Order: sequence, then C-alpha cells, then structure tokens
Amino acid sequence: MFSLFFNKQKVIQQAQGDIYQKWHQEREERALSSKRAREFELEEHLGKLVICLSNEIENLTVGYGKEIQYITQAQDPVLIVHDIVRNEDVMILGIVFNYTEQKFHALNRLDANERISLFYGRLADEHIDKTSTKVEDPMPYEQWNEKVQEAIKKFQAQASVNKNLFKSV
Repeated sequence: MFSLFFNKQKVIQQAQGDIYQKWHQEREERALSSKRAREFELEEHLGKLVICLSNEIENLTVGYGKEIQYITQAQDPVLIVHDIVRNEDVMILGIVFNYTEQKFHALNRLDANERISLFYGRLADEHIDKTSTKVEDPMPYEQWNEKVQEAIKKFQAQASVNKNLFKSV
C-alpha cells in the first residue's frame, strides 16, 4: 500500500547533498573560467616586449613573452619572459605591462620600494620598506635606462632580421 509518510531527515540530507554538489560544480566552473581568462591575458604578451614588475627589490625586467608554462598541481598558467637585458628566461609571478617607453620611464624613475608600495601594497596603511634579498643593489635608474635601451635596439634589430628571413622562405 502507498505510504503518505516520508522521512524528513532523509529528505533534508538529500537536499543538502544536492545543494553542496551544485555549489561545488559552480565553484569548479568559476575556477576554470578564471584560469582561461588568465591564459588569454598571458597570450596577449607572447612575442611582444613587456615590462615585468617584481615584488622584490630589483630593477624592472624588460623582455618579451616567450611561452606559457603550467605550474603547481593546479596547473596554473605562468608567463615565461626572456629578459633581453640579462639574456635569460624568467618565470614571471609579478605584474606584467605591455612595453611602452612612457610606462618604462615612469616605472623606472620610482625606486623599488615605491613600486612595491603602489602596486603590491596599495591596500596597506603602513609605510613599505623592504630590504633587498639580492647580493647587489639595483642600478640607478639612469644606468638601467641606458642598458634597457641598448637591449631594445638589439632586440628590434634581431626581430627585423627574423622577419626578413621568414619573408624570403
């Protein structure tokens, strides 16, 4: 015979399980969407000159976006930049800007603690004064500017040669 009674606790547990499952699914979808947006953002820098702003006491990194690698168990996308001044590949965990001379000069004139205060400590109320973890201090901005400008000229000359090679093939 058909029963008109139901187990209230069982119905509540089932509803809670359904809600948790839906919440978990939506959370995973948001995380995947966020990862895709980050990948898209990083792809915009591939093959282009960029300025990388570290949260450490050092000169600005200027280079070009070389590739995207996936790190950690979560496979988070990270931009690999070829530093054209130091001639090495670096994994960028900081802030990346498309290179313009105006942005470079504006950021380069700030000392490292000022950059960190503006970009990484913007919500902090206290004065930020990190000490360098590097063996040598950053170069004065005029010297760093000269080194970067030389490296950019070499990079642009090499890029021009590579374009001509591809056109002739």
